[in-house]
Amino acid sequence: MIIESIAYHFPEHQISISAASFDDEQQFNAHQTFVGTTVLYQAVAHQTASDLALKAAAELVSDVDLSTIDFLVFSSLTLDYHAPSTASILHKQLGLKASCGVMDLPVGCAGFPMALMVANGLFNTMGIHRMLVLMGEVPTRAVHPENSSVKNVFGDAGVAVLLTSSSFPLAFEFGNDGSGFSSLNVLRGGARLPMDVAYLESNVNTPWLNQFGELIMDGHGILKLTLTHIPNAVFALLDKYGLTLDQVDHVIFHQASNIVIDALQRKLNLPKDKVLNYLADGGNTISCGIPIAWAKAHEANRFSRGDKVLIFGFGVGFSWCGSILKVH
Repeated sequence: MIIESIAYHFPEHQISISAASFDDEQQFNAHQTFVGTTVLYQAVAHQTASDLALKAAAELVSDVDLSTIDFLVFSSLTLDYHAPSTASILHKQLGLKASCGVMDLPVGCAGFPMALMVANGLFNTMGIHRMLVLMGEVPTRAVHPENSSVKNVFGDAGVAVLLTSSSFPLAFEFGNDGSGFSSLNVLRGGARLPMDVAYLESNVNTPWLNQFGELIMDGHGILKLTLTHIPNAVFALLDKYGLTLDQVDHVIFHQASNIVIDALQRKLNLPKDKVLNYLADGGNTISCGIPIAWAKAHEANRFSRGDKVLIFGFGVGFSWCGSILKVH
């Protein structure tokens, strides 16, 4: 499988993170060290995750023969409706052919490599040749302004990725630890815990939380789960390829925060310049982070043809998935 091209879209509204965003300089310095965001982008009230993905897709496919796209996957934690699938709606908006299949993939931070895993299976078993993977996330709509653990971390974005089949075999490493349920979640609004009157009335000053629910994160818990599972998963993935970390040219982890990316870099004894970190501009955009980092690295001429890029997504669940791709 080859990543043919990537386009990404940030909403127009920007949130600048500066010393003025914090109570004192010590807090700001801690933010720069452990989180690392300087600019976040926020969707306006009427924009959904699929709107942002559609913006990126429109740019990506402007000169693509749409009849060559055989399947569409949409990865997001915020779907437009319970039914039909948001991928089905995007299919119509893009004018794709009737024989193009669709699928929603609401898996969160591991969404991009999991979408690639789906694509790999379809390429290998169904004889299709071209796929469109869309991602859209609007986590800022689930952030309570007084919750410091998430307030300056998450940003909204949309991404479109065009994939083509190739003879380069892909392997994947994936897994899940359900004990991570309490470390990162949005509980309200689903079948298990609907938004009751008491919850709705509690958000009179934060009405967006009545639409999206409230994002809760235990940063220390996520870091512990990451260091427990991801290094072992990286080595298991390398074994499947018969490679060592020295033979990998670039590593893109889920763009979670500086502390998570730096901790993995140290734990795996990776050279700092091999690990790509582009979260300063845009923040943690859930499933969008890895492909945005890939696109920014390409824009900065950090890739050469044939480079091996290890990608690993992980987070909400606690779920993870990774693979190694070659730069086309």
